[in-house]
Amino acid sequence: MADAEMARRQGSSPERPRGLPRRGLAALAVVAALGLVAGGLAGPGEARETRTTMTMSHPQEPPNWNYWSTGSSALSVPTFHNVLEPLVEKLGDGTIAPLLAESWEISPDGLTYTFHLREAKFHDGTDFDAADVVYSLLKNKESPQANLKTPLATVTAVEAIDPRTVRLTLSQPSQRLLPNLGLSAGIIVPEGAHEKYDLTAQMIGTGPYTFAEYKPDVHLKLVRFEDYWGEKPFFTEVTHRFIPDETAAINALLAGEIDMIASVFGEGLDRIGTVAQDPKFRVIIPAPFETNYIFLSTRFEPFRDIRVRQAVAHAIFRDDYLQGAQAGYGKTTCQWVVPFSEPWNNDYCPYPYDPERARALLAEAGKAGLAVDFPFVNVAEHPTIKDIMIAQLADVGITLNARSLDLATWLEQVNKNGDYQLSNITSNVTIDTFVCGGGRQPLGRPDTVECVPEFDELVKTSDAIIDHDAYVAAMAKMAAVLADSAWIIPIHAKSTPTLTRADLVGHKSYRFRVEMDLRKLHWAD
Repeated sequence: MADAEMARRQGSSPERPRGLPRRGLAALAVVAALGLVAGGLAGPGEARETRTTMTMSHPQEPPNWNYWSTGSSALSVPTFHNVLEPLVEKLGDGTIAPLLAESWEISPDGLTYTFHLREAKFHDGTDFDAADVVYSLLKNKESPQANLKTPLATVTAVEAIDPRTVRLTLSQPSQRLLPNLGLSAGIIVPEGAHEKYDLTAQMIGTGPYTFAEYKPDVHLKLVRFEDYWGEKPFFTEVTHRFIPDETAAINALLAGEIDMIASVFGEGLDRIGTVAQDPKFRVIIPAPFETNYIFLSTRFEPFRDIRVRQAVAHAIFRDDYLQGAQAGYGKTTCQWVVPFSEPWNNDYCPYPYDPERARALLAEAGKAGLAVDFPFVNVAEHPTIKDIMIAQLADVGITLNARSLDLATWLEQVNKNGDYQLSNITSNVTIDTFVCGGGRQPLGRPDTVECVPEFDELVKTSDAIIDHDAYVAAMAKMAAVLADSAWIIPIHAKSTPTLTRADLVGHKSYRFRVEMDLRKLHWAD
């Protein structure tokens, strides 16, 4: 294969730009030497404890707890599957298992789904039944969040046949509906919950834990729900602490003040190798489940010229981001494939690192010396990414005017109001949420100036394809079309390590919503 074609397919070049951060390489080498792999563990366990409480931490805190309107993944970490449950459960191999629905049938034409519900109770003491499913799915269909509403777009009716049976009618067959009913789109709350409760400050679900006590900037306490329909979890109480300083969190773990750090995003990545060498702790590295990406505003006139967008894409050397901001935990990528294990994932890269080409495109478009507004999230990996991005784009003649925002402000100004020209975030939404007007920045804004008609048509038609091979081919084409448009520029698929005491066992080897599933966690025998 010719060098140019190899670079195009791999999304990098043989020559690395100089003088850019390379955080985490030493730590990564230590971890590699210890043999830590996706889902792998290191270090022997200690003797079993008798206490039935556990404390974990996470570096981020959501601006509020309303899953319906809040896009922060920090909301899902302590609550998904623990407090809020979806209709079905998506497993790590992509299969769908029963959850609140014990079983289901799909009509031969793919237009009718019939779900048979189990008996369960909500945390407010009310019984779970078909009316709750009808209410929740119709409410999710109206959510401003693309990952809730987009998968339900083909659902034209949700009906309660009897208290334990619900029927969904579709306008066309949907490959994506059932898996997404195991994610945010399938979350079930009591009928009338959005009108009856303040869901920004509390959650009412059917999960094994109740949303017991929330102290902003301090912690969230979860208490075991004794009326839970399924197997009771081991821990009677779990305290979820918000510790934005990852160095402080790791020190707390080493000192025995906390039992687990659910997610390590930023500066803590450099210490993973050291922690892994201590037999009292273990490191869990799941397969990549999120994608970090640059996105460009459709309302910023220079970016309506594809040559300018291509110049931005060609200026990106992805290895620096993966190593510098993520210590190598993940994979570089030029395409949007979430989860990363989907069968249409491949190494297609239309705009490999080529700063000379980037400069030529800007000159051709008459945009040399372009200045761009760049609000960034000042937590986790994002400050490091900001530094790398400023240096790389400056090298081709684009000046990024960076604005530091906390997560809540970023979600309001950038994600909701579109107050940006270029920005960066990490997300686990599926590719179809970028459909025109679908809700996800940048193309999903209701007032978006630009759309990608070929992509939008593929989103619509691919979902109805019944043949699996044809569906995979259509999804691969959809990912390629989105990459070609350069409105969205993926950088790397991210693995988020967990640090835990060695005797805390029962962790899942996969994550979908950055969730820390507590259902099977317990002290080792």
